Amino acid sequence: RPGYAYNISGTTEVLGVLGPEEADAEGLISVDWRGLWHLGGPSQNGADTAAWLAGLLGGKGHIGESIERLLAGPRHPQPLIFLPYLQGERVPYWDPNLRGAFIGLGRKHSPTDLAYAVLEGVACQNRLVLERAEGALGTRVDEIRFGGGAAANPVWAQVKADICGRPIAVGVAKEPGLLGAAIIAWTGLGRFASLEAAQDALVTIARRYEPDPARRPAYNALYALYRQSEAALAPISAALVALQQNTAALPGLAKPASAT
Repeated sequence: RPGYAYNISGTTEVLGVLGPEEADAEGLISVDWRGLWHLGGPSQNGADTAAWLAGLLGGKGHIGESIERLLAGPRHPQPLIFLPYLQGERVPYWDPNLRGAFIGLGRKHSPTDLAYAVLEGVACQNRLVLERAEGALGTRVDEIRFGGGAAANPVWAQVKADICGRPIAVGVAKEPGLLGAAIIAWTGLGRFASLEAAQDALVTIARRYEPDPARRPAYNALYALYRQSEAALAPISAALVALQQNTAALPGLAKPASAT
């Protein structure tokens, strides 16, 4: 319904804002759901970035548990910026040549700092899509409904609330897509008078995360640096991708010369 956004966070992210009127925004997908307009779309990166980091640092077993262990350590006061474009990016850039980066690394940073940077980098990408969609729709959402595997992590939910500046609501249903399909089916069969009535009857919120005002100044500054970093590194990413056509002789890639 209008006034809400949703964020499904699995291997990749999907974020959309809902409004009553048609709108377009650069890089976002506009879909008409019979008078309720969706503006947003899928990213190329999400919880898979956390899985990548956990694997890189030797994490074994369940990815969620590995990330929780990383987050349990002490954090350095100087934050890092993480550009989460490990596989290029879809919304809002649609650029397969974007690449990820950690920016600001120092000798005293730890795996915990890297883990927080990954969570915050994905949340910054969420904020970019959210604000672009809100600007086009001329509305400000009251709440973001958060689902998918990453919604089980309370730290990530709070980070998203703080960076996006919107309350995050996590439902009881662990598979919101399946629940949504059931809502559509039951409404179509006449069990409910409308989708809104079905939603009111079947969707239950388990937890809510409110933005922490004390964190807002630091996160606003971090987000501004994130946007600057994106713009500065995009051409370097493209150049690195092009460079791989000429790296066959580099150590680790080159075949050793035959002994004479």
